[in-house]
Amino acid sequence: MAVNHFKKRNAILKYISLCALLLSLFCSQLVFADSTDAVTWKHYVRGGWVEAKMKNGSLGYYRLNRRTSQTFRDLRLFAYELDRNSFVYLRYKSSVRFRTLPMLYNFTTLSFRRNTRAGVLLRYHYNQGVGVFLLDYKTGHINSELAQAFDMSDYLNDTRKTSYVKGGLYWDNDTRWFSTKLEVEYFYQISEVVEANQTRTQLMAEVIVPVKRRLSIILGYEMEVYPGTDRQDADSRYLLLGWKQPLAWKL
Repeated sequence: MAVNHFKKRNAILKYISLCALLLSLFCSQLVFADSTDAVTWKHYVRGGWVEAKMKNGSLGYYRLNRRTSQTFRDLRLFAYELDRNSFVYLRYKSSVRFRTLPMLYNFTTLSFRRNTRAGVLLRYHYNQGVGVFLLDYKTGHINSELAQAFDMSDYLNDTRKTSYVKGGLYWDNDTRWFSTKLEVEYFYQISEVVEANQTRTQLMAEVIVPVKRRLSIILGYEMEVYPGTDRQDADSRYLLLGWKQPLAWKL
């Protein structure tokens, strides 16, 4: 009992420390923001139902976003509880467009991920690279990213570092009646395989249907796949009610 209590306390402290780190990074980068650009702040709150393997649970989501014509800052938390299993994804991402080549941008991502259904007890992740807008049109865009990535996973207090090449493809599209979002990320392990290959594909797809000006219904699907291994793949479907609101911040 004492050992389990100690592990739970350490896990809680790790969560709090990472939240504090991501929030401090988000705030500190505002100091270096381009004051000549118009700033747009928005926050998003979602909650609802999640299902996986014929089991139901509850899901919560929060996102804080800051944009200018050249910069992007995004902090989001996605979490659900499902029949003694949990999924927690906390991510901070920042990117800056090149002024001479605005179709290109560099980015940095720092995240924490816990997915007990896929055997991921704790994963701290960092990646940095370059992205390109393959198609940028009035009602959406398609962009792709290439990065070098690192993560540190805690397998029952056995800490290991792993490095990857990361590729990503992202599509956002708006129509008169609904919006769609698709994110596909592939992580190819390039460091030595210690116990199990961590090469994986992560996918997220959403359909967002506006109900009122700021209220919407979101139908989504997320998946984490480890090809060529005995590791269990994990996917889930969710139905959420979402609220989006601009913030009158000038930072």
